[in-house]
Amino acid sequence: LFIYFCFAETGTRWKDYILVTLLLSAIIGCWYAYQQNKNAKRHLRRMAQDMEGLQRAEQSLQEMQKELERARMEQENVATEKMDLERRLKEAPTLSSSSSDLEVQKLKKEIEILRTELSRAEIELVDNCWTPPPQLQSWLQYTYELESKNHLKKRIAAEKQLQSAREACEKLRKKRSSLVGAFVSTHGKSIDDVDRSIVEARNSLGEVTNELQERLHRWKQIENCLGFNIVNNNGLQYLENVLYSRNGGSSVGSNKGSRGRITSSSDDLDDESVQGKPNFDHFNLFSTE
Repeated sequence: LFIYFCFAETGTRWKDYILVTLLLSAIIGCWYAYQQNKNAKRHLRRMAQDMEGLQRAEQSLQEMQKELERARMEQENVATEKMDLERRLKEAPTLSSSSSDLEVQKLKKEIEILRTELSRAEIELVDNCWTPPPQLQSWLQYTYELESKNHLKKRIAAEKQLQSAREACEKLRKKRSSLVGAFVSTHGKSIDDVDRSIVEARNSLGEVTNELQERLHRWKQIENCLGFNIVNNNGLQYLENVLYSRNGGSSVGSNKGSRGRITSSSDDLDDESVQGKPNFDHFNLFSTE
């Protein structure tokens, strides 16, 4: 201490000023790094919450897809049972006398039920005095398939956006785990961009899910009103060939250009569907420290 004060009295106080300045700079730098680290952790927690919401939206969309497949299976089962019943009714007059009485009674009951339904349908037709045109079912099925392609295109775009958000989160997590992560993330720009991409991807998935719910409800109501199948059909290519092959003469020439445009747009959608095959992977949410 004596030596220190001796040097201080000889005019070396500027060294003390430098030492104090360096000490204050180190304290300020540590405080700044601590604040930035805390802000980065807060952003990461917010992104983790957004990712959880995104995962819930993905699960909701998967459930809607399963519901759609289950509805199609039910319609196919109903159509199969109907065809089997019609076949059995046609074969009923040719049954041999050795057929069991139980089977005959069962067929009679089924015939009676069909007669009752037929009578009720005739009464409704008389009351309504309107019958759907024969081609209405084909055109509605064609419209449903075009909507399905458009929905598939939106779903693929949402999945691509979801995948890019997931990759951005993974890159940010790796960057945060590095030694200089606290200083690299001080700007906060990359964190905000990733957070924004997560929110946009979640909104896109929610929009696709809501659209799927609306389409299921709407087409079920249309089927109930008209009394024939729309969702369960022979496919877009078959319907397009059937609908446009019915037009003859000058109508073929007038519809040739429109059919070409529809086919071209459908091919473009098919290419995007193949390239962006739906792939729902489970998210591995990173943990924040």
